Amino acid sequence: MIARRMKLVVENSGESQSAVAEKLGVSQPRLNQYINGKREADYAFVAKFCRYFHITPNYLFEFDSEDLDDQALDCFVNIIEKIETWALSHKVFYDPADKAELIRLIFKKVYALPEKQRNAKIIDFMEVYETLKKAN
Repeated sequence: MIARRMKLVVENSGESQSAVAEKLGVSQPRLNQYINGKREADYAFVAKFCRYFHITPNYLFEFDSEDLDDQALDCFVNIIEKIETWALSHKVFYDPADKAELIRLIFKKVYALPEKQRNAKIIDFMEVYETLKKAN
């Protein structure tokens, strides 16, 4: 149930599974089983995981979603459309987890902007994101 979010957290941390496992006091194969849903983490590990990454258990259990108002929903749809169009025109593929994270990051940056500025900022963000990705 929490494996998908745990995996996102570890992948987005920039740390290797081995490093994370060592800091959390488990073996790398055990951590891999947790984040791939092959074994359920006990509550003690979940608490340690949350403390280490400064997240709440609600996030892991996906209890953090709130109803979106129409303006936020429109913004999300616009971001998704822009990402799809940009990726297609640049022949870039994003797996679903990467795309979800990209949408989340862009939403945080552009939602507060006036609607007319959003489209340009979304494209700017995509250009910077790809440049950084290629540099790594």
